Amino acid sequence: MKDFLKLVSIPILLCCIDFLFRLELIQRYSEAQLLFYCCSMLISISYFILLILILKSISQIKWIFYTLLINGLGTILISFAASLGFYSLNGLFPNYYTLLYFKTEPKSVFIILRDVIKIKDLLISTLSLGIILTFFSWYIKQHVPQVKKKYLLFFFIFQFSGFQSLVYFHKKFDQCAIVDVNFMACVQRHLFKCDDYSEFTGKGLEERKKADIPLKLDKKKFNVIVVIFESFRKRSAQIYGADKATTPKLVEFSKENTESFYCFQQPVSVSSTTMLAVPAILTGIGPYQDKSILYTQPLLWEYAQIFGYKTFFLSSHTLKWYKFNQFYKKEKLDYWWNKDNSGLPYYNDLGVNDENTISELTKTISKCSPKSFFGVVQLNATHFPYKVPKKHKKWKETYSDTYNNAIRYQDELIGKFLNHLKKENLLRNTVILFVSDHGESLLEHKAIGHIESNYTETISIPLMAYFPKGILSKNDEKIMRKNLKELTSNIDIAPTIIDLLGLENHPEIQHYAKNFSGYSLLKSIPENRSVISLNNNQIANFNTGLSIASKNFHYLYRTNIVPNKEEYYYWRKDINESNDISNQLTIQKRKKLMDVISKYPVCDNLRKKIVKLK
Repeated sequence: MKDFLKLVSIPILLCCIDFLFRLELIQRYSEAQLLFYCCSMLISISYFILLILILKSISQIKWIFYTLLINGLGTILISFAASLGFYSLNGLFPNYYTLLYFKTEPKSVFIILRDVIKIKDLLISTLSLGIILTFFSWYIKQHVPQVKKKYLLFFFIFQFSGFQSLVYFHKKFDQCAIVDVNFMACVQRHLFKCDDYSEFTGKGLEERKKADIPLKLDKKKFNVIVVIFESFRKRSAQIYGADKATTPKLVEFSKENTESFYCFQQPVSVSSTTMLAVPAILTGIGPYQDKSILYTQPLLWEYAQIFGYKTFFLSSHTLKWYKFNQFYKKEKLDYWWNKDNSGLPYYNDLGVNDENTISELTKTISKCSPKSFFGVVQLNATHFPYKVPKKHKKWKETYSDTYNNAIRYQDELIGKFLNHLKKENLLRNTVILFVSDHGESLLEHKAIGHIESNYTETISIPLMAYFPKGILSKNDEKIMRKNLKELTSNIDIAPTIIDLLGLENHPEIQHYAKNFSGYSLLKSIPENRSVISLNNNQIANFNTGLSIASKNFHYLYRTNIVPNKEEYYYWRKDINESNDISNQLTIQKRKKLMDVISKYPVCDNLRKKIVKLK
């Protein structure tokens, strides 16, 4: 009994630390979650015991003993401390996607760690680890009993089988596992899933059924270009009041064209993942709508082809990511250019340097002109790791400043594009819409990136428009000015294009227009409008939860933490969303929120979970 207590005392102590750390969470665990947590504790204890028994059996062979001590026991201790620290900073325990980020974005990880961890902290942590491992070396040699090797083999088989059983359910319960088991399960899932991260091998997007629009109309005398930014958040844009001069070219352009430039003040995205947000921009169909509607809805350029426009789609991205190549498979445009057919190397994560894309854009415009053209341009500069040429690095490379440099670089390229239009005398008849797929979190709300968050920094986006004089009627201009202060969204681009082209009343188009969940920016937007943001539907499986934004309030139901949690912010004044007022959510208020999503069956599972809340 005494020997047994010596074996279990330290692993039980670690389990107690984990238990106390998440005590508040455990009180709200479901029975299944609690069972998984208890099982993970048993696996953690058994692994620790197995490791120190193996160390005892090889203690006479010093080099093997110390190698295993450092790599085995050291890994447990580091994963324990690092996971609890990660939770303190990010509000969730490391998961599969955390390790994927570490693996694919090492430079970004280094910058974040450099910003967060001080040299003094690193030295203290290293010294502490050395002292603890020295203690364990003495403890194992002096107090751990020797066990026969055949028993160690049986124990290993038992422990290994138990761990694999947990790994099987880990994806569903990863936030409920004790931290060292959670870390090791994430590592194993990566080791035995050797994907090339530049190729998306999940379900992703599917092939569309191309819309049949038997309509041919007279050519329009104006051009249209839709610029889609990547991970561009509103709060870091100078044109939206950011302290740093991140968008001087756009600011200059807006001042030169005060009567023609529109900067919408409260735009939000319908998703914080590109897989769902970009299709929503191109079709006007939100991720909360059935995928059968998305896959039969025309894309923006299909409406333009009715008028005989020269059409093009230029993208800095690889279209293999999320299987966009399947989504666009049947598209026939006059000019089609992206990372995959450009012949250019990867520059910024999954794309090419936007300088090449803007260069291709100016060439394409010259090829199309003087005929009317309609194009979509998708940029990539503000996607992490926010890589920019050295000469464009204006600010010190903290994590947020690296992002600011990327915005500044992107703005320089937008300036080149606008100068080209001016030089070619095309600003007089070219409509330009600027919009982002989603925003980006730079350690706000204990998060980085965008997929794991639906807070204001990831759903609040830039939305701007340039309409040359004479394109809009006086009434349209008046309505547009009024809409600047209303809640808008990237889901509004397609309805706006329909309206701009004068197609909303054509019988062949009305069927598609009825599917829109957004509003034309040329029509009055209701003050009581709500916008749903969703990352988990029939296409994507990012377990983030749900966001419902209104003009004054922002509701979130978070499913990426356990137990799930709802939050509510008066974001009209609490722009940083630091004061959660979910305790003020009455049954009536929650019912109104549920009414917003009740008409979308895709949201049923989330709605049922929320309804169960008191």
